[in-house]
Amino acid sequence: MTIKDIKGLKYPDEYVIKYFFKERLFEKKGKVLEFGCSNGNNLSLYYQYDYDVQGVDISKDNIANANYNFENIYQSEGSFEFNCEDMMSFVQNNKNLEVDIFTIPNVISYISKKDFIKFLELSVQNKIFKKGAKFFLRTRTIKDYRYGLGKKVSKDSYLMQNDITGEEGALCTCYQEYELIDILRKYLNLSNFSINHLDNQNCQNGETILNSDIAIWGQIE
Repeated sequence: MTIKDIKGLKYPDEYVIKYFFKERLFEKKGKVLEFGCSNGNNLSLYYQYDYDVQGVDISKDNIANANYNFENIYQSEGSFEFNCEDMMSFVQNNKNLEVDIFTIPNVISYISKKDFIKFLELSVQNKIFKKGAKFFLRTRTIKDYRYGLGKKVSKDSYLMQNDITGEEGALCTCYQEYELIDILRKYLNLSNFSINHLDNQNCQNGETILNSDIAIWGQIE
């Protein structure tokens, strides 16, 4: 089996890779939980370093691809589990997972800020992660091309309409650095964190647009 045989995304997010190696996670072991896991492309990095991994995604196709990839492509001494479920219902229905690494890359832009806070509260209440767990997040900022497009439904949240990126009908919620840090400090007591701003141009249907993200990682106290 080769990279050509992988179903779905072929490699991890570039900042997941940076986070993994800058934090020297290759020297450790444990359990990783990712929300919005897609076909497991990010978790494949952890898994091949023998972590136990668990992914949650709302798409049946993504989960099917993840199971195929982990059963047939990647080799590891770790375990894997993929759940087709909404992220909010998952943290409501599961307790005492106490994972070592809690990751939510590229997913909170599709829910409201109110729901994001509720998600964090439930994660703490139900002990989804252990005390001292590592944390990774990536999401869109208000500099992103999508900000302000479509129908406004709440502060910094818009229902996408006629979008060239293929996200029509999706919710787009964007953040500023200060408010994300405030939220993560308040609800996760996040400490020792690193902040990375990621702006790049991308061609979509013949138009050049600006993608603007922020990646934050740290430790949950």
